[in-house]
Amino acid sequence: MLSSQPNYLKAGIVLLDQQSGEPISAIPLLINPSTLNTQFEVKSQQGSQTRTETMRLNGPPTESISFEATLDATDALERGDEDAVKYGIGHYIAALRSLISPTKRQLLDNDARARQGKLTIIPMTQPLPVFSWGMNRRVPVKMKSLSLAEELFGAHLNPLHAKASITLQVLTVDDLGFDHPASSLFLHYLSGLERQADKVIKPATGF
Repeated sequence: MLSSQPNYLKAGIVLLDQQSGEPISAIPLLINPSTLNTQFEVKSQQGSQTRTETMRLNGPPTESISFEATLDATDALERGDEDAVKYGIGHYIAALRSLISPTKRQLLDNDARARQGKLTIIPMTQPLPVFSWGMNRRVPVKMKSLSLAEELFGAHLNPLHAKASITLQVLTVDDLGFDHPASSLFLHYLSGLERQADKVIKPATGF
């Protein structure tokens, strides 16, 4: 979430058009999470028969990012923000939920087509989320899980404080394909990691 401190960069989720890769909209976080957990699952040869295959990699690791975001309407209410007065933090919760749900229009359109016998099930495409965490971590992702704990409510039962537990899976070129517009984001992220690693990795002389 965005920090109230002006020197902090804003963390958030940017939504891209799946076809063009152009930014459509963004969901800023209210306060930058204090902890970011990253889990990696290595893609390696399974059941390899030769010794030379034990160190072969099949592709980039499966990377999952988990964090807890705090949603709080206190500052906005003090400023007299109209949305905060009307919804508390309900509009932020709705924005996060939109990442995991088709729209009402998509559901109605699918139902109309099904009634006309034009289809049985059609996948409903969403904009592609990009997790933006500073200058060095901007990666295409998909939402793996979202858990919300609403903790404080106003007079009209609008949520005023909540914690959102979010897990994102980083999408690599294996997931998107090299031709996808967002693959360049992953490759740029990977290139940045390699440049940082080069600051530490030195020739093995003297060991």
